[in-house]
Amino acid sequence: MTEQYREREDKYDVSTDFVVPDLTEDPSVDRVETQMHLLEAMYFDTPEGHLRQRRITLRRRKGGTDPGWHLKLPAGPARTEIRVSSRAPSVPRALSDLLLGVRRGLKLVPTVELSTTRHSHVLLDAQGRPLAEVADDLVHVSGQDGSRGVADWREIEVELGSAGDEDLLATLGERLVTGGAARSLSMSKASRALGSPPDAARTGLKGLARVVDDYLQTQYDAIVDGDLALRREINAVHPTRVAVRRLRSTVRTFDALFDPVAAKRLEDELVWYAAILGSVRDLDVLRDRLTAKVAALPAEYVLGPVAARLESSLALERATEYRRLRKTMNGKRYLALIRMLDQWRVDPPFTGSADSPRAKASTYVKQAEKTMLRRLHLATRPDADDDLLHRARKAEKRYRYACELAQSTLGKQTEQAITSAKALQKLLGEFQDSVVSAAMLRRLGVQAGDTVGENGFTYGLLLAQELATSARIRRQVVDDDS
Repeated sequence: MTEQYREREDKYDVSTDFVVPDLTEDPSVDRVETQMHLLEAMYFDTPEGHLRQRRITLRRRKGGTDPGWHLKLPAGPARTEIRVSSRAPSVPRALSDLLLGVRRGLKLVPTVELSTTRHSHVLLDAQGRPLAEVADDLVHVSGQDGSRGVADWREIEVELGSAGDEDLLATLGERLVTGGAARSLSMSKASRALGSPPDAARTGLKGLARVVDDYLQTQYDAIVDGDLALRREINAVHPTRVAVRRLRSTVRTFDALFDPVAAKRLEDELVWYAAILGSVRDLDVLRDRLTAKVAALPAEYVLGPVAARLESSLALERATEYRRLRKTMNGKRYLALIRMLDQWRVDPPFTGSADSPRAKASTYVKQAEKTMLRRLHLATRPDADDDLLHRARKAEKRYRYACELAQSTLGKQTEQAITSAKALQKLLGEFQDSVVSAAMLRRLGVQAGDTVGENGFTYGLLLAQELATSARIRRQVVDDDS
């Protein structure tokens, strides 16, 4: 059985002689129930510490009120805790599969075992609802020699209950600090026992290489965050696809900084993965767009079950593409891509760096702008087809991403460029959505004409609207370019 909880807690370091203050002073607290628990917890990670690097903890606990497997994932100031009631010694399949991308396909192994004597103080309101739990823990480390971290310590955890709020959490924290406690810097008991995760920081990077690498690091994190979200059935297709595009765009725009063989290999894999993400994202956009357009039509112009047909057809296609995405994420090629990204994260294949980030960054930004303007000019010729505008849009995105990357060194001179690029991207995006929608409406209209009880009129009306939209945008882009 798998269950999810939102965990909001604060941790405090205290001395062995620390005295827990009176917990009933807050007017919302009616009484406190105290129990003692003996807890045994084995923590798991890859040998390289991939979970700790992302502030994720995985443990098997014995004793207490919630024995079993616990996976804790960052969620802003809180954490999402996923529990599996199994007491099997090996990592449950549900959790192992969820972490496949984070662990890069590597095996999860025991890292440290902790024994905790817990004095649990549960604060209840007048209705008997839990406001918070103040856990006073004496922790002992076993299963490793303690040389990497702390062997024994005492700490206080304050966790909100279902009836508690942030004000109570802050009040309890203030009282603990007044009594001599200090906010803990450790995200978990395991991280305190093991010390810092393996250092993945890049050394020796400076100039433009450092600026580019900082931007790439953000994209690596977004892709791995997206992996975990998608495996939890959270729709993170769009932010993941954007991160993939930004990463690919940066490798292409700043190509002279990278080893060409490594860059080409990464770009090919990013193109492949972006296409699979795009097949899902495009259907999401299409469904939202067409559903809204049908809803905006006067009722007398909607002949037949148009809204239902759109929803069922697009939902079926999306489900097919989403299954393909999830299958891809479990495959060898995808895991090889994640490991490749990890290698770039730790040891990017730079061939050189610039002494002056400002001068070098501006050179690459200007080149990206030049490419974008050239493609835009080609796309606005009278005989240009729709694909050329789509290519211009992709070049515009690369220009915008280059400006975003260089903003830390070029400053305000990129702000207007980014604003203008966003406006053009929105316009060209509308054009592309209109083109794709028109193709879908034509297909559904033909099907409706051959289906009893349906009518192609509404699809034809919507198709005419989309054709008018794409023609209007093309004229606007041509006018702006001239």
